[in-house]
Amino acid sequence: MKTLPNRRGSAILVTLIFAAAALLIIVSQTKVLVSEYEDTMSYGLGQSAFHLSESGLELAMHAISKNDLGSDGWLSEGTDVWKKTFSQEVALGYTANTDVSIDLDSDDVYTITALTGIEVDGRLVQSAVELKVKEVRSEAATESSTGSGLFSYGLVAKNGIRLNHNNPGMKVASYDSDNDYGVPYFGQNTGYAVVIASVSNNNWSININNAYIHGSVRSGGGVIGYSNSHHHDPTQNATVIGPDSGMTYGVDPNRMSRDFDAEITDPDYPTTDGYAVQSMDQNYWQNNSSINLGSWNQATWVNTERINTNQNTTITVVGDVVIDATRNLNLGADVVIEPGATLVIMAGENIHINADEIAQQYPAQFQVIAKGSQDVVLNNFDVFTGVINAPNSTVRIAGVGGRPKSQFRGAIVANNIEVTNGAEFYYDVNLGNIEHSDSDSSSGTSGVGELTLVGWREIPPSSVQ
Repeated sequence: MKTLPNRRGSAILVTLIFAAAALLIIVSQTKVLVSEYEDTMSYGLGQSAFHLSESGLELAMHAISKNDLGSDGWLSEGTDVWKKTFSQEVALGYTANTDVSIDLDSDDVYTITALTGIEVDGRLVQSAVELKVKEVRSEAATESSTGSGLFSYGLVAKNGIRLNHNNPGMKVASYDSDNDYGVPYFGQNTGYAVVIASVSNNNWSININNAYIHGSVRSGGGVIGYSNSHHHDPTQNATVIGPDSGMTYGVDPNRMSRDFDAEITDPDYPTTDGYAVQSMDQNYWQNNSSINLGSWNQATWVNTERINTNQNTTITVVGDVVIDATRNLNLGADVVIEPGATLVIMAGENIHINADEIAQQYPAQFQVIAKGSQDVVLNNFDVFTGVINAPNSTVRIAGVGGRPKSQFRGAIVANNIEVTNGAEFYYDVNLGNIEHSDSDSSSGTSGVGELTLVGWREIPPSSVQ
């Protein structure tokens, strides 16, 4: 009789094999699910880190535009570098830490970096972004009242210009206030765009003695007079050259012409429309050593009889401010015009300015308007940054003796212009790039004004650690 094989042991073995295989599959799937869960969680936290870094950029731009750098948790980390750190709870009870850094370079570009890190079970989930922005300067009240655009030249006069200078000769050049924080250095960051011009056709309507001009000279038809009497020292001669003159000293005839034709109109006086009007007693200016004017939320118009400030006084301006003085202006105070702010001073009688420094970055932020034919005198000043709008007046500039010389940065329109004794003149080329508007620029501004995007990118977190 034939005996059947015992299959019980084989069945158990097969069962064990399938069970082991199923266990391996379950373990493998569990690992996959766990890995996918961790990846999903890391992705979600990574997205949170990215959005928090973006929030850091927004906080930085707000601090820049509101001029809050150095306050509100923004700590200075050296020249033109600020940092801030903040924490926030995210999903699943984890905490995210965000570090934001702002770096302002010499071209006025703010580079903002934000790095957010979230520690997850010993692992660090990170995201970093970088943003570059630059200030767009507002078309302020000073820019909208530039008459016929004659501030696009440099020195412009109806009747005549006299440059009579002590030794060494007066320096005249152009510069770009967007560069090097608006500080010109003759022959280093300056150019040849300045024009010295008179619409007069009288002979010697322009008389140059002992001046060193990187630019052009133009009359309305009259002969341009200049001195070459100091032959033993060419630096004391009249010098008028351009970038292609091929000379260091002397007068390049290609840089001089008698074809200047322009209409010099009266100033376009601002009005009180859109301004909060207030009055100040004339004694207020003389009896206070610290004067604050304006608001970021509302443009300010100040009515006063006269202004007479002491040398130890500081006037700080925020927002757009117009001062209308019915009589004279005697400005000995230093003037600090915050980034994005503007100041216009109108005076009905003589104007005398001997402030040590009016040195905001952009000349278009400050305009002095002579309402009549009064004298306008700048004397013994260190730096004046602004424009003089005095088409019916004689403007006299007499700087400090010795070195460094007084610096006038901006532009002048006058009936007559006379410059003597230790002054340098630098025309800001940005005054020729103003888009004029017939509307008032009287709405309040904030901080440094609008920011324009230069570039954005997501960057490796290791690059900012």
